[in-house]
Amino acid sequence: MKNNYITFKEFTKNYIRNFPDTFRYFETPIQIYKAENLFSPDILTPTPLLKANFNFIVLPTSGNFEQQVGNEIKKVSENQALLVMQGEVTSLLRQSRNVKGFYILFEDKILQQFKDHGSFIKLFTTAPIIQLQKNESEFLELTCKLIIRELEAPECDEQIVLHLFQSLLLKFLKSSELRKGLSRQFDIAVLFRELVYKHFSAHYSINDYASMLHISPNYLNRCVQNIWNKSAKQFTQEFIIIQSQKLLQDFSGSVSDIAYQLNFSDPSYFSRLFKKTIGISPQEYRSNLMHDMS
Repeated sequence: MKNNYITFKEFTKNYIRNFPDTFRYFETPIQIYKAENLFSPDILTPTPLLKANFNFIVLPTSGNFEQQVGNEIKKVSENQALLVMQGEVTSLLRQSRNVKGFYILFEDKILQQFKDHGSFIKLFTTAPIIQLQKNESEFLELTCKLIIRELEAPECDEQIVLHLFQSLLLKFLKSSELRKGLSRQFDIAVLFRELVYKHFSAHYSINDYASMLHISPNYLNRCVQNIWNKSAKQFTQEFIIIQSQKLLQDFSGSVSDIAYQLNFSDPSYFSRLFKKTIGISPQEYRSNLMHDMS
């Protein structure tokens, strides 16, 4: 099955109508752009559901936008931040005309360089939206401006950029409501998610996943519930439906073909599960996509 990973350069080329030729791509593991250059009337929304090959943070200072992350739709405005991990399925659905702020993307290896990398990974995994106080937003805005200033310097010092970015992450960490004392449950939930990402098309049962993790199904459910506020079964079903949304973007195959591709023996059951999860049938979802494209 096609993964549909997309790079940042591919995204700007394919989904932004008038992306300026003079826009500078920084050849660094940390990149930062002004949101108004991306979230503008020139962007084609809604963008298709895609897996990004980069982590990103969006910090709006005015306006708002809606982003689908996994199976959830997040509305983000000023005094909030959206954090999305590499490999997460995501789509920009819509944005207001006055969106301003910062769009930061970075490679996985960046987090590994920090002493608190475990906490930062947990932050991205469990808190996609962070609510900020006004003084925190001002600090983050200033830090973003300093990062841009250093990146645009004739002789950019990547160590300065790295330390500024670390201070930005630390502020997010302090601002978040990340719960403590869940490290064991968090580790199990993340391992479970990785197994689902790898084996979802096989439709393994929760008992199968628990066996792979050498724990009981009840404890697996407790871990997933505490981290993502949903049962392990609900998590796997929602993830499968997200994959089907990507496949429905290709109009060459029927809904039944997609159901069989995802190892559903009964296409009607797939349609019922899709409607239960998304709120509309696969046929209606595809019709809406065709309408948006026209």
